[in-house]
Order: sequence, then C-alpha cells, then structure tokens
Amino acid sequence: MLTIGLDAKKKEPLYQQIYLYIRNEIKSGALPIESKLPSARRLAKHMEVSRNTVDLAYAQLVAEGYIESKPKRGFFVCQVEELAQLDITVENLDEEVEEKIPAYAYDFSSAGVDMEQFPYNTWRKLLKEVLIDDNREIFQKGMNQGDLELRQAIMYYLRQSRGVNVQSSQIVIGSGMENLLFLLRQIMGKNQTIGIENPVYMNAHSILKQLEFGICPISMDEDGMRVDELEKSDADIAYVTPAHQYPTGVVLPIRRRNQLMKWALGQENRYIIEDDYDSEFRYHGKPIPALQGIDKSGKIIYMGTFSKAIAPAIRVSYMVLPKGLLPKYQEAAKGFSCSVSRIDQAVLTSFLSNGYFERHLNRMRTLYKDKHDCMVSLLKEIDHPVTIHGQGAGAHVLVDFHVKNHEQFQKELEKVSVKIYPLSQYYIEGKPKEEQYILGFTRMKKEDMIEGIKKIKQILLFKE
Repeated sequence: MLTIGLDAKKKEPLYQQIYLYIRNEIKSGALPIESKLPSARRLAKHMEVSRNTVDLAYAQLVAEGYIESKPKRGFFVCQVEELAQLDITVENLDEEVEEKIPAYAYDFSSAGVDMEQFPYNTWRKLLKEVLIDDNREIFQKGMNQGDLELRQAIMYYLRQSRGVNVQSSQIVIGSGMENLLFLLRQIMGKNQTIGIENPVYMNAHSILKQLEFGICPISMDEDGMRVDELEKSDADIAYVTPAHQYPTGVVLPIRRRNQLMKWALGQENRYIIEDDYDSEFRYHGKPIPALQGIDKSGKIIYMGTFSKAIAPAIRVSYMVLPKGLLPKYQEAAKGFSCSVSRIDQAVLTSFLSNGYFERHLNRMRTLYKDKHDCMVSLLKEIDHPVTIHGQGAGAHVLVDFHVKNHEQFQKELEKVSVKIYPLSQYYIEGKPKEEQYILGFTRMKKEDMIEGIKKIKQILLFKE
C-alpha cells in the first residue's frame, strides 16, 4: 500500500498531494511500468480521506498519461519516456472565434462565449480610469512587442496558471492569432513546412495556408498527434493543441509530449507551435500544464488569446518566443507597430493586475462546468447508444450517436432547427472511421440546450 504523508494545513488540496506523490514515484522509478495501484476505494479507506479525493488524483494522473485505467482490472503505471534534460513539474491555439447570428434555434456551435456574464461595469470603470488621467503617452506609438506592463501581467499569469517558463521580453502582443502567425512567418522565413493535426480547427489551417506555409496533415490517435508519422514527414514545425485538442478533445499525455520534444530536438531548426486552446476550462481536477513548461531547449513557440476567456471582441493574443528566436523577431519586426491599441492594452493590464480576470475566469469556469455537466447528463439519459468523447474540459464534447444514415440524421435535425457539427468537416484529408458530432455549450442558454437535446433524442428514438 502507498505511504503518502498528507498535510491538511498545506495550501495544496489533498487530492493534489496524492497526485504529486504518485507522479513523483512514477518519475523516479519507485513505481515501475505496469505496476498496479490500489483501487480508489481501498486507498481512500487506508488514508482516511473521501473516495472523491482519490478519484480526482487518479483522474489527473490518467489525463496526463502517467497511469491508465484498464476495465475490470484497475489502474496501472504507464511507460513514461523521460528526456535527460527535462524537469517536468506541474508547479512550474486558442481558437480565434467570431460571434455569428445563429440560423438555428438550437445551434450547438463551440464558437463564442456566454456574454451575459461579461463584466461590463468593471470594464467600463477601467476604461474610464485609463482615459480620465491626462496620460498623453498612451496615445503615442509604443513598443512593437506591446506595452511592458501588459507583457508583465501576462507573464505572471502564464507562470502561475499554465506553468510557462517566460520572461516579459519573450512575449509579443498581437490583435488575434492571425496577426501573430503573420509575424511568425516573417521570423521563420520561406520554405517552412508545418505538420498540423488532422482533424484540425479549420481557421488555423486556413490562416497557415494563406501565409504560404507548407501544410503536412498528421494523423491523430487516442494520444494526440502521431509522432511516428511526423518523423516520416518533411515538417520543420509541428502545430499542436496539447491541453484539449480541437475538435477531438484529446489531451496529449506526458509520454507523447516527450516524444514530440525528442522530434524537435532531432534537428536544429525544428520547432513546436503550442496553441493553448481553451486551456483555462477544465472541469474536473486542475488544468493540464502547458507543454512549454517542459521545454529546456528553446523549441516551443507558445500562443494564447483572451478571446475565449473574456470575449471574442477582446482582440488581444500573445506569443511567447524562445530566446533564440528573439534576435530574428527584432530584425524582422523592426518596421512593424503593435497591432493592439494602447488604450485596450492599458484596460486589459488593469483587468489582469487587479484580480478581475481571475475572478471572471472562476465565474465562467463554474458556469461552463454546469452547462458541460448538464449536457453530458442529458446525453447519457438518451435511451439509445451514445458515446461521448473529450468531456471534462473545453467548450465542446464529441459525440457518436451511432446512426447508420448520417446524411438523413442531419437533415432531420435541420427540420427541427437543430445544428450540430460533423467531425468529418474538420479533416484536411481523409475522413473519420465513424462519423461523430461536435456539440458546443458555452454560448447556448441552458434551457435551449435542454430543448435541443430533447429534439435530438426524439429523432434518434423515432429512427429506431
């Protein structure tokens, strides 16, 4: 039986103490590959903690790929391929979206946010404070990387919440991911080929293609981008969304992360673009740490945005460049100005620095968790085979409704004004073995979600 010394006085919750102990035992080799862990019930009884506490710890370890659950057998330690120079610690794309006027009464789009919760009064107050001072400097051009105060605020946020190793000098501010990818194109030069997840968020694919990067689709499996396929490609750069892949919802486990890092270390000019898509929204356990946090060799270009966490109209994204690429950036971007208004930068700086963002994020996480759990519960109650993938995080779930005629199924849904999104639409090439559907929940009102799933249920049962 595991001997874990728990301390209720520590700031870390008990489940995290259990998680950290087991993770460190696996990394040190004290818990060898394929060794079986005690059942959650047995460990909870032994440690005199609730079953839920152990369940949360095990769930986090499963999500990060340290252990796996084998049906009717229990939890077993996975093989973790460590890199010698990596010190992986938890302590240490996002998709750009635009609001659309829904053409359907029940539109399960994963784009957009719940704007009823936007802190209008706070934003208005901060904007007034920025403009009320006789600050002529704010109307000047400013630094091309973005104002230092905002970059520092983002730096503290990324260090604390995402485990990103970053200095403010590495951060570049831009008005949307497309702007940052354009800057990256100037840095990397021509004749670069990007290995991109397939299926993928199609806007990212479209932007990269318009910027004339070579595109090499790389297949996905249950652990994310297939590194063996990436190795055989001509890709110089890998574009990944490791925290919660869009659209499959796959979390890149620690073994696959290390394999990806080994690929990048294989050649001097290889890099990984980490698009930290909707990483703030994980509803069970704590957020999955950023891939950039294990990078000791300057191979990862980290990207994020406030569009999903605050509002699509907050056109502020950021890129963390490896230190080795900073001279190239300074040379390539010396003729460019920051594309974000300094007034908007100042408001966002106050929003981050004064704790408003953290409070807003906690409210949104609670709201989205409620919607997420409601959707999953309703889907499970359908008296028809339904398989749910990618749950527990993000802005959507992926659902297999096990229907034979998908074209007819979608037509029947459209007749009752229900819109769901086929996974096949997100493939650059090929198609899924089985058609599945993306159901988003962030923008929908809860009552609309309930009614929409009720209509899906009616069609499924009628077809039976």
